[in-house]
Amino acid sequence: MLVKENIPKQQEKFDSDWWKNTFLKNTDTLNKTSVFRDCISRQETAAMRLEIMDILRTLCELRTDQFGFRVFVEGKQLYNKEMDLVYDSPPKKKETINDWTKRTFKNKKFGMIINRGEKINKLLAQRIAHKISPLLPQVGIPLMGINFTIFIGNYGWTPLGIHTDAPGESVTHFHLGPGDKTMYTWDKKTYEKKAGDHKFNNKDVEQYLPLANVHPFKEGDLYYMPPNEYHIGKSDELSMGLTMWFNNHMKRDLAKKILQVIVDQYLDECTETMLPDKREIDDLSAAQQAIELFKIPQDLAQLTFKDFIQETFKDYRYSMYSNSGFWTRPFPKEKEIEYTKKDSIILEKPFEIKYSDSLDKENLLIYVRGTKLVFHNHDGIKKLINEINKGEEMTVAKALSILDKDWDESIGIYILTLLDTHNGIKKI
Repeated sequence: MLVKENIPKQQEKFDSDWWKNTFLKNTDTLNKTSVFRDCISRQETAAMRLEIMDILRTLCELRTDQFGFRVFVEGKQLYNKEMDLVYDSPPKKKETINDWTKRTFKNKKFGMIINRGEKINKLLAQRIAHKISPLLPQVGIPLMGINFTIFIGNYGWTPLGIHTDAPGESVTHFHLGPGDKTMYTWDKKTYEKKAGDHKFNNKDVEQYLPLANVHPFKEGDLYYMPPNEYHIGKSDELSMGLTMWFNNHMKRDLAKKILQVIVDQYLDECTETMLPDKREIDDLSAAQQAIELFKIPQDLAQLTFKDFIQETFKDYRYSMYSNSGFWTRPFPKEKEIEYTKKDSIILEKPFEIKYSDSLDKENLLIYVRGTKLVFHNHDGIKKLINEINKGEEMTVAKALSILDKDWDESIGIYILTLLDTHNGIKKI
């Protein structure tokens, strides 16, 4: 017989005390699976469902399975042309998940998984960032960042079977309803002893249920699960879940991430093919055609390899902190906002714009929601960013007055436009 947990009702707030005295206490500082009741109002869960429908609409319009977009119908994953079932039926504006499901899947059982939702809908990312901003100083920002995975459907058992997530991944599940969901978890030693070689992605769930810990939750609840927990979800009713992942992967993954930052920032795009190398084996000059593609700033090019990695890590860290820990940055705005001196701006809270001097002090490196901008180093720009980061409404005229008095007005407008395009500020 399955024994359900006796879970106390929690208060509805996400302030520093709640995270410390309720969330971290009950999870044994992120080490224990826990459920928290009635944390999000029905009004907010409905708004979050619509924001996720906007993500679905974007993916349908792009007709892409990027961002880990997977669809399962009657337990079978759709591939290639089969995805037209979804692409040809994008959600309408403000269409509910119930109405869209009936229109698209009729009475069939389905499930969807969408990764990196924080990139696609900035309002949803901002909403969650507000909630977790008091938590991050208490637990730190994970070195591999924070990301969203969204689960939608009425698919019964999760199609992946009983499994563990990648090493170092912990998850907080914001359950958005309208239906309920249940997670089943297993003690590692007990489960592995019974499952043997069939422990991973095990779809023969029923025989293991008597050994399971059962965690039911409903709309507005939170569910937390630490790393390395064997688990499977069950969603018999139509529901949405926004899962937020703290990624503290293996040390090797961080090393690979830093190398990828180097490639992304400094390696030129080049489509030229190479010629066969007829040189002697000890003649390494052919390597220059690859080395020359790395456009590394002069102040970094003279560093030792380890120091270069250290500076690249600093760059990566500033970028991630400017994005409240999210590991993917939002899409820039498609249309530039036009500013005049009469307009007013405000920071896109809770995000902060970060900045740092280049190693040679010649340039100012500005980080806006994960995007790096490079300007000549001027104290006026730093003062402007400091003022913006106070989070108070400010006129464009005041913003321009902070910058160098000899600058043309268009320079300040250009800076504000860039900050706006990359989602750091907004016009009010």
